[in-house]
Formats: sequence, C-alpha cells, structure tokens
Amino acid sequence: MQSATPNINRNALLGLAHLAAKQLGWDEDFRRAQQLSCTGKSSCKTMTDGELLDWCWRLKRLGAQIGIPHPPRKGGKSWNRPTERQLAQIEQLALQFGWMDGLEDKRLITFIIRTVKVDDVRFLLRWQATDIISGLRRWQSQLIRQGEKQQWQQFKASCEASE
Repeated sequence: MQSATPNINRNALLGLAHLAAKQLGWDEDFRRAQQLSCTGKSSCKTMTDGELLDWCWRLKRLGAQIGIPHPPRKGGKSWNRPTERQLAQIEQLALQFGWMDGLEDKRLITFIIRTVKVDDVRFLLRWQATDIISGLRRWQSQLIRQGEKQQWQQFKASCEASE
C-alpha cells in the first residue's frame, strides 16, 4: 500500500489493530463487520496506511489499551466526517431557502442546532449531515405542497367568483 504517513510501521499497526479488537472482546466476524462499516474494508491488510492509522485510533478511543506509535492524522478527512458533496448539498439547499451566507448563515446554524444539536458545521459527523440534508429536503417539499395548496384554493375561489 502507498504510505500516506511517512515512516509508518504498518506491521506494528496491523498487530495493534488485532490486539485492540481482542481487548475490546470482539470476535473476528464482529471486528470485520465494524471495520467494514467504518472504513469500507473488512480486512486490515487492504486498508491504506492512513485508514489503518485512523482505525487504530478509533479502537483506542473505544477503550483499547494500545500504544500507537504515530499521532492521529491531521487535516485529512476522516471516515466519519461529512463529505464535500454533503456540505455542498447543505449549502445549496440553504441557498434555495434564500439563506445567502452559505454554511455560515445564522438561519442554517439554527436549523442545524435544532436538528442534530451541533452548533457549528465544522463539528458535524457524516450521519448528522445526512439528517440535515433530509430535514432540509422535507421542509422544502412541505413548503412546496403548501404553496400548491394555496394556488389551488386561489384558483378555486376565482372560478367560483366568475360563476
């Protein structure tokens, strides 16, 4: 695998990942299922160096007592962070609501706080971004339905007035 972190000891990380899973009481099937849901790969061997490092740090955060020889990666997107596409969709939906300040708009921030209890877009997790997108789309379709209902009522009233 291509090394994303210079001088990474891949064999040590592979051993630590398996040791941590045992410490957490996970059998092989459960470990592989967790890896698959978090990294998209069921085997540590197929992970890139960066993914393997992120996976080891995740296991440590879950309570495994392992000494990881490298600090966590900085500046990169982790598997649990919103994708650029999700952030772009949130911003696009905000613009469709007329909120012109994009991801920094106070009305969008208020919606995010009410929806997922996070006070800044920077702290969102991927699943929370999905909830925000779904919520904004539902709200948008509800407003559209209300507008269509009002148009129908106006049309019906004009027809009755012309009779």
